[in-house]
Amino acid sequence: MLIALTSGNLYARGGGQGFGGYNSISKAELEASWNGQAGPQHTAVRGVKVQWYADACGTANGHVTDAKECINDKQKSLTTKADNS
Repeated sequence: MLIALTSGNLYARGGGQGFGGYNSISKAELEASWNGQAGPQHTAVRGVKVQWYADACGTANGHVTDAKECINDKQKSLTTKADNS
């Protein structure tokens, strides 16, 4: 019976290991900690030190090499509003 209870808890919560289950670290969490430079990033998220790569726009695992190609959130929202008008 103890094994059944433990197995159910591990199944429901993803086992607490890796990036599965509720311990998942989102791309948005990584990008929120971007240091403003392209290249390797080191971020602590919920007590876990994560190493990831950012492009020139701060996108996790992105491929933009020139910051001039980046569109900031303000420009994106203005463009979206203009397109919807």
